[in-house]
Amino acid sequence: MIFFPMTGMQVYAGPGNLRCDKGIVSHGDRLFDVLMKCGEPTYRSIKYEKRTKRDLYRDLFPPRELRESEKYREPLFVEELIEVEEWAYNLGSLQFVRYLTFENGILVNIELGGYGY
Repeated sequence: MIFFPMTGMQVYAGPGNLRCDKGIVSHGDRLFDVLMKCGEPTYRSIKYEKRTKRDLYRDLFPPRELRESEKYREPLFVEELIEVEEWAYNLGSLQFVRYLTFENGILVNIELGGYGY
């Protein structure tokens, strides 16, 4: 939040956004862009998660006419490895800590924590 002393107005970046010194970051931004706008985080951790997802695209647009036996086959599940990086920005004792979560280098979540220190 930015406070304008002459008017008493505060500017809020909106839900799912974070205002930094060099701009606003929001869901879908790349890790590098967030680093350039907000600087180095106070805390940073990296972990890897295996996730299983259903491969829906194979059945949407078949390249040829499917035989009757192929129409009712079991769904195809694909396992993928996701890099999850969590950042924390401690903005001082008068502001809330911001927690940012990246998946494969893309910002997917921004949360507010308690007051900083």
